Amino acid sequence: MKYEFPPFRPPSEAGSYLLRVVRGCNWNKCAFCGMYKGMRFHQRPKREILSDIDRISKIFGYSTTAFLADSNPLIHRDITEIISYLIKSYPWIERITAYARIKTIAAMPKTKLKELHESGLTRIHMGLESGDEEVLKLVNKGISPEDAIKACKKASRYFEVSYYVITGLAGVRKSVDHAKNTAKVLNFAKPNFVRVRNLIILDGTPIKNMVGREIVPLNAKQQLLELRTLIENINFKTYFTCDHVSNYVFSEHGPIFHGVSGYLPEYKDEMVCQIDDALRTIETLESSGCRIFTGNDMYKLGIISL
Repeated sequence: MKYEFPPFRPPSEAGSYLLRVVRGCNWNKCAFCGMYKGMRFHQRPKREILSDIDRISKIFGYSTTAFLADSNPLIHRDITEIISYLIKSYPWIERITAYARIKTIAAMPKTKLKELHESGLTRIHMGLESGDEEVLKLVNKGISPEDAIKACKKASRYFEVSYYVITGLAGVRKSVDHAKNTAKVLNFAKPNFVRVRNLIILDGTPIKNMVGREIVPLNAKQQLLELRTLIENINFKTYFTCDHVSNYVFSEHGPIFHGVSGYLPEYKDEMVCQIDDALRTIETLESSGCRIFTGNDMYKLGIISL
């Protein structure tokens, strides 16, 4: 089984069988993303994938979940046969998940989505990043807010849907618009999960050249205020989680905020309280001369990695 490391997959799939169906990303133009830069996209031959399935339990041990890699594997010409073979080979698998591109799902016929569901696919992860049209164009996401709403509504008939949001993606100037318009799209789309990542500015990505011009990165307080605005404006039932180190806020002595997680709207007030507590902690520490760092700051210092 060949794989360039690190293997990109959601934290929720850390214990899953990892099956590489395609290599790279067929869009690969997002200004903030460094995951597949320099990698040519192609569909792996079916015979190689089926051979990997035959050996996958020897490599990963026992798992009841599987993740299909890399980006947008659902466009593989043999994807339903691959999923069916995986289920047939390991009938104890309870969940099969994949990354998918919003534009792909928005354009995919319902018959194909139904076929994927019937073959065994149960959950898809899609990057919304922002619901603000100006921000989506700025970072060259290649989708519109309308695409995001359409894709989620179509997919939700057959799968659980996770949508990813990047706090800080709009910088300081459009922070409030980014948060409110993202919540607006989410409210229409209604994904099962909303997963938050705070912007990490990676070397070699186009967004790094925007810093100081189109984008001024958020400081820790601004990051938390944007997160608070996003949560306050979400009004449908979903599981909301900051399940990534990029969401952390650090003092000189260690993390002081680990993100928030829970069902909305049930835990909205509790999440807002946690954020407000973190804001008060920052004010107290800064007044005593202590420095505060975002995940992006810590990445630049080489203290955390992605």
